[in-house]
Amino acid sequence: MSSARWTLPELLDRRAQERPDQPFLYVDDVPLTYRALQRRSLSAANRLQALGIGRGDAVAVLMENCCEYLDVLFGVTRIGGLYVPVNTAFRGDFLAHQLRDAGAKVVVADESLLPRIAEVAGQVPELRVVLVRGAVTAVPGVEVLPVQTLLDAPAEAPGGQVAWDDVCALFYTSGTTGPSKGAALTQHYLVSAGRAVADAWDLQPHETVYGAVPLFHFSGMLGAVLSALVTGSTAVLDRWFSVSTAWDQVRRYNAVGFVGVGPMVMMLWGLPPDPADADLPIRFISAAPIPTDLWPQIEQRYDCKVVTMYGMTEAFPITVLGVRDDCAPGSAGLPTSSFELRLVDDDEHDVASGAVGEIVVRPRLPHVMFEGYHGRPEATLAQLRNLWFHTGDLARRDDAGNLWFVDRKKDAVRRRGENISSFEVEAVITAHPQVEAAAMVGVPSPLGEQDVKVFVVRSDPALTEEALLDHAVERMPYFAVPRYVEFVDDLPRNATGRVLKYQLREQPNTEATWDREAAGYRLRR
Repeated sequence: MSSARWTLPELLDRRAQERPDQPFLYVDDVPLTYRALQRRSLSAANRLQALGIGRGDAVAVLMENCCEYLDVLFGVTRIGGLYVPVNTAFRGDFLAHQLRDAGAKVVVADESLLPRIAEVAGQVPELRVVLVRGAVTAVPGVEVLPVQTLLDAPAEAPGGQVAWDDVCALFYTSGTTGPSKGAALTQHYLVSAGRAVADAWDLQPHETVYGAVPLFHFSGMLGAVLSALVTGSTAVLDRWFSVSTAWDQVRRYNAVGFVGVGPMVMMLWGLPPDPADADLPIRFISAAPIPTDLWPQIEQRYDCKVVTMYGMTEAFPITVLGVRDDCAPGSAGLPTSSFELRLVDDDEHDVASGAVGEIVVRPRLPHVMFEGYHGRPEATLAQLRNLWFHTGDLARRDDAGNLWFVDRKKDAVRRRGENISSFEVEAVITAHPQVEAAAMVGVPSPLGEQDVKVFVVRSDPALTEEALLDHAVERMPYFAVPRYVEFVDDLPRNATGRVLKYQLREQPNTEATWDREAAGYRLRR
């Protein structure tokens, strides 16, 4: 089926008619059929309308993977609202900022996360209702209802219509020079991105794909939900990734693919080799980053193809190395037909083949990338200068046109699949009363990607690393809490006062660098 001019609810309705009793999704082994999800989403749409959600109104989701996640997604997109997934690790200012910036009127949350909402509800002026999966407890100034009320309304078409080019979701991206921004995505963008992923996997109806990726991540939504929707296939999704049981789940469901992030693959690779590895039903592993020298070994051990894609929330996928592609192993593949791609220097001039430049792209088709940052026209224009979207990533291209990712030009750090905003981490650290200044950088991690390191200028030499992390743990997601802390007398700056982070990145860890893992400091989630 072509992805042209389809909306998410239209596709779901069609699948419910074609294959009503086929599971669309298993979450922790609980099946949800296409027909059941259609009915649940119709009820959810009507209930959300009754709660005052209309066109352009935001509904935020703060839940671990569950069937109710899809009730909200398809319910909201049926009535022209904005679906806003929020990382379940968020708390404090991180959480308050996203809910406030989106203008969330309704939040759907797990019982265990309700206290975090209660802490910030007073900072979210438009918040009116919280729907809770689990026991209901009071939140001052907000109506709290059980999530089951979403299914109490009639399972019939709600009032109003939605169009293929309507904005239907806000996915928040990591900030570098400011707070995280909500990328506004249309119905068509989500459908076309799902189609591109499914094509890269050569996914067919009735096939099954396994993953343990969270639905609040854009990659999780694409890999677990949208690729299945556009093909009529089935996704199997676990709430937590388990190294010891992942391959058992793949065999149990006869999954043709494993979807994850690079560190997951490295953990699986670290398992003792087993002759049965080559008998896994998978034909592909879709994850990044994976060390280039391991690609052929992984493909041989598991008798499959490593698939990778390059892109970001604002534009995805930009390049693809799919199961049928004969691209150079370790590369990010070739540009898709949806995007025109260039590599440019700081003066916006194209760089030569083999040279490193910033990746800039623009769409060849309408609504295949984001519509801009929600409520931030200046930030949108800054990213789209000279009519090209500037990714902030550095890469090179070989003579065959394959893209090779080199590094991040921007200050965001990626750790185990999570993008971490340097601006937001530094804001938390410098909020400590005994800190004068701080700078966050990424340092190589043994599992691939990066770990977080902060250089801190103290106003009081009595401040310890443990006390600083105690402060941070209460105010930021667990994955953003620095692993390394180094107290310094000053930060290197240029003539305008900007911190020279490239100098900090070049500094190796020394005896002055405190490592929370080596120190036995334990994080709580």
